[in-house]
Amino acid sequence: MIRKFHKTLPTAALLAALLPQAVCAQEDTGQTRDGQTDADDGLLDTIVVTAQRRSEALQEVPIAVSALNAERIREAGFSDVEDLTSTVPNLSVSALWGTSNPKIFMRGIGNNNFNQTAESKVAVYLDQVYLSAPSGQLFQMFDLDRIEVLRGPQGTLYGKNATGGAISVYSQLPDDEFEGYARAGYGNYDAIDLEAAVTIPMSETLSARVAGTWTKRDGYVLDLATGDYVNDADQWAARGILRWQPNAGVDIALNFHGGASDATNNNSVHRGIFDPAQLAMGNLVRLSAEEIIAREGVDALGYRDDNPDPYVNTYGNDTFGDIELFGISLVGDFEIGNTLLTSVTGYENSKRSVLQDGNGAPSTIFTINWGPSEFESISQEFRLASQNDGNFNWLVGVFGFHETGEVDNFYNLADISFALGGIEAFDQAYTQKTDTLAAFAQSTVGLTDRLNLTVGARINYEKRTIDHQSFATTEAGVSLLPGPLFDLDLSESWTEWSGRVALDYEITPDIMAFASVNRGFTSGGFNTGAFNDPLGAERVFDPETVVSYEAGVKSTLLGRRLRLNVTGFIYDYSNLQVFTFTPSGLQFIENASNARVEGVEVEVQSRPFDNLELGASVGLMSSEYRDFTRDLGGVTEDLSGNRLIGAPNSQFNVVGKYTVPVSAGDFWVRGDFTYTGNRYYDERELEEISSEGATTNLNASIGFTDIDERIELSLWARNLTNEVNIIDILDVGLFGYQNVWYNMPRTYGVSLEYRF
Repeated sequence: MIRKFHKTLPTAALLAALLPQAVCAQEDTGQTRDGQTDADDGLLDTIVVTAQRRSEALQEVPIAVSALNAERIREAGFSDVEDLTSTVPNLSVSALWGTSNPKIFMRGIGNNNFNQTAESKVAVYLDQVYLSAPSGQLFQMFDLDRIEVLRGPQGTLYGKNATGGAISVYSQLPDDEFEGYARAGYGNYDAIDLEAAVTIPMSETLSARVAGTWTKRDGYVLDLATGDYVNDADQWAARGILRWQPNAGVDIALNFHGGASDATNNNSVHRGIFDPAQLAMGNLVRLSAEEIIAREGVDALGYRDDNPDPYVNTYGNDTFGDIELFGISLVGDFEIGNTLLTSVTGYENSKRSVLQDGNGAPSTIFTINWGPSEFESISQEFRLASQNDGNFNWLVGVFGFHETGEVDNFYNLADISFALGGIEAFDQAYTQKTDTLAAFAQSTVGLTDRLNLTVGARINYEKRTIDHQSFATTEAGVSLLPGPLFDLDLSESWTEWSGRVALDYEITPDIMAFASVNRGFTSGGFNTGAFNDPLGAERVFDPETVVSYEAGVKSTLLGRRLRLNVTGFIYDYSNLQVFTFTPSGLQFIENASNARVEGVEVEVQSRPFDNLELGASVGLMSSEYRDFTRDLGGVTEDLSGNRLIGAPNSQFNVVGKYTVPVSAGDFWVRGDFTYTGNRYYDERELEEISSEGATTNLNASIGFTDIDERIELSLWARNLTNEVNIIDILDVGLFGYQNVWYNMPRTYGVSLEYRF
């Protein structure tokens, strides 16, 4: 596999470099917190990011960063973190249960666990506050100043659970002018989108901004049992920011935000895996991959759904997915001489209740009521940073975090109780508490006028406790045993360090080369998915660590009409955490393997002439488990050499926007295309548990913006060619079926925006 990768890498990188790119490193033409702006001269503007916790030009930061400003977010029609898949190389985000539990993979690193405690290996931040609960990571994608995606381990400045990278979302802050916008859209499936924001100056030093969004859409999967359409959407989110700037050296923002979603759960499609002839004789025999894909199999109850339409199915239960979110953050910047003191205080609360139709069939094998669950966290970070432009810059900080998660799940397996010794259901409840303390520092020293050395380190202490119970019950919830199936009180703590060493060299004023070594880690934890497995519930998995070797070049060429960034990386993983869902229905996380990932990313941005923006990005990657063997029911599996879950070998996207100026304003047309290679959704690298080949997506829009840029009317389409792509599969071998999730079919609509 790696040999083939090395052969294709130079050619692919050259082709990628020839494609002008405008999506993965977008110009920041809006204001930043530091009030920096760019002139509209028709060339590429300066990109300002805070990837290193200070405002810097993107092309001077020795990190692989993709950045999008408010204009590009609006043009692409982003509504949640999932949409970043079409923009950032080697990034994949899928939301199988609507907004309740996204799966984020970056450079082949992510978490395939679907339980409530499944923390992402790509850290997500909202206005510098860490969002630990997955159910809160798809909200608040509206009225934004920018999004920064940092690829690769970011443990020094972003802490735990950033082995894959970090996604930082920044809200639009109020300023000293009255302004805002209102936008309304309508599309197929009776989709309604409303969004508005307004800034209100309250005095010379105080201003406020209020923003909100509401989305409602009918479902797109027909349930033949009821005649209704499922996979609908009904959610809202709102934000209020109060900003106080009493003088030039103080900037304080108080942020209230929240939202809710009330919709049917994102239902999957049923696919049987057992040979029907053998099942009739009492034998459970798995069909070949080709037969399973062709829908020739049945489940343990003999049911087969042979309908080839992925958007038509028959369900046995109504489902729902309810989420409520609320948060407060207080961010303050205080200039003290030549230093800047930053305080970030955050409180986040998320409540989740999801009813899942376990097998997506009229013959209900089981249902799962995920919740109600509630996760509440509070965090505090202090940073002190130098503000001079000399040859030595430094930053030091401390971080504290506490989270309590309370979960109550009910697994109803009454229809197959004969296979469970008469047990009809499991009632699981647990309370998990997490305490984290960290200290970190990073400095950059100019060794020469052109050569800089950056060194950083972080020490992290974490303690976790859990009170975990599970009861074997009847369908009505009456316990079948004198006591619980298990009742555990577990406690574990870890001390881990992260670090970074980087060199950057200014080849010319417009070309910089860099190389770095980074160490990051993902926190350890408990197997909360082991609801029916006393031994599995006692397992504690340790942190996984990664050492990343990275090198790249950032360049701005042709008089600021071309920006070309190329990055290569090699990851060495130790104690890789692998989520396993066994054929017998057990689920657990284990430190199962070492792993190696290597790849290259090319990002190009170009404005060949004033009215045209073109672009592309390419991500090529090779990944494999190393020393990965396990014993399942007396059968030893050697999975060494298999590709990592959710890791394609190739991914690219292209985008273009052409503007035609007229006396009344600008007509424009925009399109973006994304290609993602085949990926496996299981560590066994089985064809029937994969995307079944490469997947593609084409979005397009056409519109008019008046000469004052106050009114904009657009027609848009997503998945314009109506591609049918498999975005995930869960194989439940014990009961003989697979849950298969598909992408949304083609959507289209019209949008009108007024800015004031």
